[in-house]
Amino acid sequence: MARTISIANQKGGASKTTTTVNFAAVLFFVLGKKILLIDSDPQGNLTDHLGFDIDDADQPTIYEVLKGDVDVKDAILDYKGIDVLPADIALSSAEREFTQVGSEHRLKKALQPVMDDYDFILIDTPPSLGILTVNAFTVSDEIIVPVEAAYFSLKGLVKLNETIETVKEFTNNHLIVRGVLFTKFNEKYNISKEMVSSAEQISQVINAPIFDTRIRRTVKVDESQAAGVDLLSYHDASTAEEDYKAFAKEYLEKIGELDG
Repeated sequence: MARTISIANQKGGASKTTTTVNFAAVLFFVLGKKILLIDSDPQGNLTDHLGFDIDDADQPTIYEVLKGDVDVKDAILDYKGIDVLPADIALSSAEREFTQVGSEHRLKKALQPVMDDYDFILIDTPPSLGILTVNAFTVSDEIIVPVEAAYFSLKGLVKLNETIETVKEFTNNHLIVRGVLFTKFNEKYNISKEMVSSAEQISQVINAPIFDTRIRRTVKVDESQAAGVDLLSYHDASTAEEDYKAFAKEYLEKIGELDG
């Protein structure tokens, strides 16, 4: 059965989508893992990042899957061998539509037919803590929290932890936070160094370690997004590509799937 991971931080701009896409790319292209990417953000950033234009009325998305109108297998798209469950703005209706008892289990129920088809399922969550994020946490084994090395990105961790604890109490008592991943890191700036110290304190609050790997800030991330590809598929190598490879190795070591 697939290991399911939510990439989450309620603050936008923390590189959730960048981390989801490039973590998946390393797992697939370098390590040969079978991957399903899920875009659960109504903004559809992951879908856009991978070059999909969901204007075709005949192309179902995660919204139709969550409503039960479409089987998940019929909504999956292919990105260079990685399966993708896309999203578009229609998903914004979920917060007002999915109010019935048990709505937090919609994604878990929808994914049951494909859980054995993948090694990893990665979920790009929205920058909010509503029903879509709760659905992601309910089906997930663990959470990775990307944090930009800046003050306001860190404050949200406390609120995020409250949501995690609620999900653990009511819908998924096996959920864990695997760790905090620093993104957009520039060791030359004092603010990055100061935020490492602050995050170490906050990580104690959410009972999660900080990954040793730090994703360095580089314009290549923006360029690859504009090109509609992951960093490994982009024609220019970058420090961030190196960092995501190091992060994937560190992650697999932590879960015991790779010798240190």
